[in-house]
Amino acid sequence: MLDLIINNIFPFIIILTILVFVHELGHYLVARKNGVKVEVFSVGFGKEIFGYTDSSGTRWKFSLIPLGGYVKMHGDLDEASSKKDESTKINIEESFHEKSVSQRSMILFAGPAANFLFSFLLLIFINSYFGISLDKPIISSVENNKPAYKSGLKEGDLILEVDGNKIEKFSELRIFIEKKNDSFVNLLYSRNGIVNEIKVDVIDKKIGVRGTIENKKLNLPDSIVESFNQIVYFTQATLVGVYEILTGSRGTDELGGPIRIAELSADFWSKGLHSTLWFMMIISLNLGLINLFPIPMLDGGHLLLNFVEFVNGAPLKRKYLELAHTFGFIVLISLMVFATYNDIARFFE
Repeated sequence: MLDLIINNIFPFIIILTILVFVHELGHYLVARKNGVKVEVFSVGFGKEIFGYTDSSGTRWKFSLIPLGGYVKMHGDLDEASSKKDESTKINIEESFHEKSVSQRSMILFAGPAANFLFSFLLLIFINSYFGISLDKPIISSVENNKPAYKSGLKEGDLILEVDGNKIEKFSELRIFIEKKNDSFVNLLYSRNGIVNEIKVDVIDKKIGVRGTIENKKLNLPDSIVESFNQIVYFTQATLVGVYEILTGSRGTDELGGPIRIAELSADFWSKGLHSTLWFMMIISLNLGLINLFPIPMLDGGHLLLNFVEFVNGAPLKRKYLELAHTFGFIVLISLMVFATYNDIARFFE
C-alpha cells in the first residue's frame, strides 16, 4: 500500500498541485492588481487540511480533494465566481463583480495565461539544460534486402531532396513516401561530399532506413524561439485532436480522466526529471487551453458571458445566467464521467 502511494499517487498529487497553484496564482495576481480582494486561495476542494491567513485577509489553504483548486474573490457567492453576492456587506471597491468587463476578463484570462507561460518557461529550461532532439536526414542504418539496400543507399548518406523537394528532417522523408502514389521516389543524397541521385521503390511505403537523432543544448535566444514554436505546435495539435473527436474522425477512447493522468504521472515521474518536466509542460498547456473553451463554469465560459455583456451593454438576466452555469456543470460532469469510464475500461482491455 505504501509503495502504491509513493509510486503512483504521490507523483500525481505533486504534479497536479503545482499546475493548479500556477493556474490559480494567475487569477490571484491579476485580481490583486485590479484591486479585487481575494478571500480564499485553495489548492484542492472540500474540507481544509491546513492553511493560513495572510495580512491582506486571504486564506491560503490545501483542501482534501486534490483535483483542482479555486480563488474565491470578494463579491463571489461561490468558488466558481458564477454568482454574485448581493448582501449589504460587500465592499464595492474590492468586489470582483463590480469591476469593469475588461478588468474581469483580464482576471479570468490570467489563469490559463499563467499555464501557457509556465509551459513556455519549462520548455526554455528543458531545451537549454537537457537539449532538444534533432531529427537529421542522415541514414543511421539500412535493413538488408529492403528497397533502400537494393538501391545502394548506405549508412551515413545525407538525404538532400525527395522528388526535387529539399528536406531538413528525416521525418519529412517518411511523409513524402507515405503520400507518394507512384512506385518510385527520386532521392538526391550526398556521400563523402559527392552528390548522387537514385530511385527507390516505395510500393510498401517502407524503404528500410532509419534517420539520425542528435541531442543539442540550445542557447537562451535559440531556446526561446524553439520553445515558442513548440507551444504553437502543441496547441494546434491539441485543438485538431479535439476537433477530430467532436467530428467523429478520432475515437473518444483517447479521452482520459484523473486515473489516466495519475497513471501517466507515475510513469513519467519514474523516468526522471526531464521526463517529469516534459509531462508537466504538456498537462499545463492543456489545462490552460481547455479552460479557455467557451463552456460555462470554465474561464472561457465566463469570458463568453463577459463578451455577451459587452455587446448587450448589460449582463444576462439572473435566470439565464443560472441556466448557462447549469448547462456548463452538466457538460463538465458528463465529460468527467465519460473520461473516468475510459480510464476504468483500460484496466479490462
